[in-house]
Amino acid sequence: MAPSPGQSTRGTKTPRVLVITYALDPTADYVLRELTDRGVPFWRTDLADFPGRSTLTAELRTEGRWGGRMGDELRGVDLSEVRSVWWRKPTSYSFPDTMSEPERRFAASQAKGAVPGVLGSLPGVLWVNRPERNADCTKPVQLAVAARAGLRVPETLITNDPAAVAPFAARCGGHIVTKVFGSIVHTEGGKRGQLCTRRVPPDQYDNPRIGLTAHLFQREITAKAYEIRVTAVAGTLFPVALHAPDGPARLDWRRDSSSLTHTPVDLPHDVVRGIHTMLGGLGLVYAALDLIVDSDGTHYLIDVNPGGQWAWIDLTRESITHALADLLEKGTL
Repeated sequence: MAPSPGQSTRGTKTPRVLVITYALDPTADYVLRELTDRGVPFWRTDLADFPGRSTLTAELRTEGRWGGRMGDELRGVDLSEVRSVWWRKPTSYSFPDTMSEPERRFAASQAKGAVPGVLGSLPGVLWVNRPERNADCTKPVQLAVAARAGLRVPETLITNDPAAVAPFAARCGGHIVTKVFGSIVHTEGGKRGQLCTRRVPPDQYDNPRIGLTAHLFQREITAKAYEIRVTAVAGTLFPVALHAPDGPARLDWRRDSSSLTHTPVDLPHDVVRGIHTMLGGLGLVYAALDLIVDSDGTHYLIDVNPGGQWAWIDLTRESITHALADLLEKGTL
């Protein structure tokens, strides 16, 4: 029987690569199939497997290193053998319904302190990426680091004061958009949707609901020529131009990604240099970046996603698969 994407061809050998992601992650499967073909041993798990389906037993040794094992009934990792961790898209720890809500909150905080804590303290382990680096890559942080790195960033305002919006819009020529700070996925009334970029009309500048929480406003790049998705893997950049037709995807390609046309594209040297400086400042080994290019050829950094998807773009799927497999197999930058 052929091995599944979640298993190594060398099941008797201790896995050197630990992959932490959700169970049905087709993007991860591309890399795991490549590792399987190479005979690189790995163990795939999810935070949601802990503590119901997986266990962690770690004992601090005199030399200051944790020894022990994390695994399930069939497979796992010897902590001393881990060489690289791919922290891709894990879901939350899972606890039985018999526990009260305060008990679950406490148990989750305990698990969060233990699992990433033990794994994160293992010496000589390559992380793609460290979870704390992912968490620190908030919109305000990434935009500030990008600007300091020499990248162009659209004029941006973060506020919960409705009175601040109109003056900002005036400085932006009357064309502003609003974006969410985190995930665009939104569920309400059992229905799942997306909170994509949207234009803010003048009659909404002083909307009192702005005062209910923080909002992010940016100058709209009205002379947009096209966008670029740049996938970065350990310093290697894989840029692809995204061309959207007139319609919903023109403002935000996530509204209709199936309508996009993908073409190869080169980045200007100053943009490449800025991206490398920015990623170094953010401490990211892997990231998916979004840029807008206007009709004058100016490149604007729009977003940095430390866990962004890449397998949906045919042009670079194979190259990125190999680059990630090379990195995890090698275990060093």
